[in-house]
Amino acid sequence: MRILLVIPTVFGGGAEQVAAVLSRAWSDGHEVSVIAWQAAGESLDFGVPVQFTGLGVQSGLWRKLRNVWRRVQCLRQARKAQRADVVMAFMDEAGFPAIFAGLLDGQLSRLIVSIHHNPRWLPAWRRALLALLYRLPGRVVAVSAGVRDELVAGLHLPAARVTNIPNPLSSASVDDPVSQSLAARLRPGYLLAVGRLDLHTKGLDLLLDAWAGLPAGRPRLVIVGEGGGRAWLEAEIARRNVQGEVLLPGWVRDPSPFYANALALVSASRFEGWSNVLMEAMGQACPVVATRCPHGPAEILGEGFADWLVPSEDVMALRAAMLRMLAMPESARAALGEAMRLRVQQFDVSVIAPRWLALAGQMQGASA
Repeated sequence: MRILLVIPTVFGGGAEQVAAVLSRAWSDGHEVSVIAWQAAGESLDFGVPVQFTGLGVQSGLWRKLRNVWRRVQCLRQARKAQRADVVMAFMDEAGFPAIFAGLLDGQLSRLIVSIHHNPRWLPAWRRALLALLYRLPGRVVAVSAGVRDELVAGLHLPAARVTNIPNPLSSASVDDPVSQSLAARLRPGYLLAVGRLDLHTKGLDLLLDAWAGLPAGRPRLVIVGEGGGRAWLEAEIARRNVQGEVLLPGWVRDPSPFYANALALVSASRFEGWSNVLMEAMGQACPVVATRCPHGPAEILGEGFADWLVPSEDVMALRAAMLRMLAMPESARAALGEAMRLRVQQFDVSVIAPRWLALAGQMQGASA
């Protein structure tokens, strides 16, 4: 099968990592081409060369519109040149131009767009655009069952065209000396948070409040990631005079060394589409505490670990769960981590990647 994968950037975030993991899996036995609008930062490993178009973000309405049109033409040319059997677009910035290109070429039935965020986050105009355009492709893949339900019930997308495929868990190791060096400087036995430093969405204020209320002798809090919330975090850490207890090592390519030495990972998110971080931590046998936010964490942990989910926005409940985790004997916490590791094997890339290919095969057959 010839697959054309389209993504805005090849650096950093959850959707980019998912696309890279899937691309590597698909390229073993299929012809995969990757197009990205721009190179920003260190590229993730897609398993195949990435074609950069230089059509990154533009300012001003006219420039934005012209840029969208150029992206559409770029995709039309790439699909024809590569004779792609299916186009897979990750993130809306890739999905919208791919829809217009498919519409012009009569190839919408061979287009899969994916949604990795919770549409509740979006402003009204963007929700309206999604509702209008995302009913056109052959399939829409939602990252979680909750997001799928939001798309059908909230945006009124045709239920028959919307399916749910969870993000894949990759067990492949990444050689990242920077991550290893940063983690090696930390004394083991800390509470860990990983992800974009988005103050509201990721609930960093809730996390800091819950941690600050732990009794004397509390473990340090390490928050790995980068983003707009850094300035607030630094100011709040200084205000509370906990500079030596709350550490912000920044973004790392591979957080695995941090999972290995953490007592637990704590997620205080108010919203998620899925939660790669929870899945990754569990995959490393690092036990987790998380908010039962819409959507993703409850699907990842399942009923067997529902005791480690707490109501979103509830600082007291989050703190109580953290205390319960810290009170466990080391052997019991290790056993919990191992049980969580076994739980997330159902999301391994070897299981998830074929689901995408099966979906593409169904579409290919239906449009033949």
